[in-house]
Amino acid sequence: MTDEPEVRERGAGQVVLELDDELSAPLDQARDIYKLSDPALSEIGFESLLDELLVRVRDLLGVDTAAILLLDEETQQLVARAAKGIEEEVERGVRIPIGRGFAGRIAQERVAILIADVDHADILNPILRQKGIRSLLGVPLIVEGELIGVMHVGSLRTRIFGQRDLAVLQLAAARAAPAIERARLLNALEREHYTAVMLQRDLLPRNLPQVPGVSIAARYLPARNEVGGDWFDVIELPRGQVGVVIGDVVGHGLGAAMLMGQLRTALHAYALDGHGPARALELTDRFASSLGRSVMATAAFGVFDSDTGSIHYASAGHLPPAFISADGRARVIELALAPPLGAFGYKPCPEHELSLEQGETMLLYTDGLIERPRVPLPASIELLVEAVRGAHHPEDACLMAMDQLVPQRGPRDDVAVIAMQNDPIPAILDLELAADATMLAHARRMLGRWLSQYEPEREVATEITIAVSEACANAIEHAYGPARGSFAVHAEAHDGVAVVKISDHGRWRAPRGENRGRGLKIIEAAMDGVELVAGEHGTEVLMRRKLSRQ
Repeated sequence: MTDEPEVRERGAGQVVLELDDELSAPLDQARDIYKLSDPALSEIGFESLLDELLVRVRDLLGVDTAAILLLDEETQQLVARAAKGIEEEVERGVRIPIGRGFAGRIAQERVAILIADVDHADILNPILRQKGIRSLLGVPLIVEGELIGVMHVGSLRTRIFGQRDLAVLQLAAARAAPAIERARLLNALEREHYTAVMLQRDLLPRNLPQVPGVSIAARYLPARNEVGGDWFDVIELPRGQVGVVIGDVVGHGLGAAMLMGQLRTALHAYALDGHGPARALELTDRFASSLGRSVMATAAFGVFDSDTGSIHYASAGHLPPAFISADGRARVIELALAPPLGAFGYKPCPEHELSLEQGETMLLYTDGLIERPRVPLPASIELLVEAVRGAHHPEDACLMAMDQLVPQRGPRDDVAVIAMQNDPIPAILDLELAADATMLAHARRMLGRWLSQYEPEREVATEITIAVSEACANAIEHAYGPARGSFAVHAEAHDGVAVVKISDHGRWRAPRGENRGRGLKIIEAAMDGVELVAGEHGTEVLMRRKLSRQ
């Protein structure tokens, strides 16, 4: 028996090769077979796998170039994906139509083809001739009967590839094809997972708003294998109210992340339009049903009023909220729910009024935080209660929940948590604010919360607030000009008298315009006593006012 392969002429300088089934690889080639069957190849990434396979094939066959072209199913073209020896094929993005040229005919007929002399053959890829390739041998890459590409090798000298060469290349193709397909699939899944994670993160709030009297913390962690549609949101509302949302789209992958973005945007818009939690969820439910595809998601929405400490809360099939008292005691509150969004058409959503005491925290979360295989849901919720017991701040609650309930290797499902606390009213108010007009509302609201603990008469509280606001406005306008700066608000009460100091670090400019400069007169009219001390290092306005007219 000779080493010459059985051949059939195909014209255009191309010869179909057929391996003699009775020819087995010699024992001294076992090493070569192992190199192509190395289990370690299945553990490396897609790009590394292609490169390593081509290096091994080139070394085993003693050729000058080796390349892999993969099928683009949309265009029905072979695309140069990896090459060793003539990397220009990949760099120039060589594409070969199925049925055309050397690689195209291998793909169309699914046979091995030898070209002994490139000068007398149908070669579509000009780079091969430009680089001086004289002989070529190629085989199809097939997985479960489906063509995925072509592998070929080439020599700079005229060469008749023999049975051993064909056997090695076919073995390489047989080993490479499923590995390539698996790696390509994993690569696609990784890209989708990465895209979904990035989309998810882009759709979630980048920065949590600063709301007077309220502290908020949140965390999001994607599943270790496939991202889902969990989300949280914080919505600044008029009159010092703030909305917090938690939601979870049923399903995983990019589609779930995109649906999450649609539902979050819809609910956010309904909230800004002035709808309360129940009505906002009902409208979001209608929106979900109008999307024309199967949609299901749970969501909870609470609106907190820092002036009264009340929360208006509604839930569409979501898990019950957890509450952590100022002294660290934790509990969950079971409430009547509406069905999940998109589940059963337009259903009414019950709304509840809850109370969030000073120093108390409400924690909302998705099922990825607590659900465990073969663990009943009530037991999982109890584990959450134990995990957050003793938390005194929203950041503590989020950290303790994630640290104790999320496995070290990552969660099986997405996890989103958001915690909101009704901040304790301090005995002494100390604020350092940017010298910006947008900070005036913040200063007024924080002052109002501080004053509320002394229960002053309405007129007294209003006049103190007007005076302080005017003093803050003067600091913003006159102390710095175009330059950036800050001002401070310090307030405390002694024996029924409120003492408020507004200070800056700038140098005041003269009033501009004929009708300017009346701020100090307004302050003096509203307060019982006013002192203004201006110096090189800033200005202080010290004001006093009895908290009662009696």
